[in-house]
Amino acid sequence: MGMPLRITFNDVDYNFKVANTEPITKATTKIPILINGETIELIKDTKGWISNSATSGINSDLIQAIGRAIELRFRL
Repeated sequence: MGMPLRITFNDVDYNFKVANTEPITKATTKIPILINGETIELIKDTKGWISNSATSGINSDLIQAIGRAIELRFRL
């Protein structure tokens, strides 16, 4: 899909791209995104969104905010 999105988190703007090949539906539990030149897979958990990889520049609160932004954009 490659849809570019933007989020402001803690007064810092982040640009990321949804890099999935399948349509995003309410049943989607894994969403790959491209942020800061890295591909990260967001995974829907019972507590919210988590990342499958430990990255140095992206904390869990930012992952949660990105997951919520995607939920709002795609009406999940």
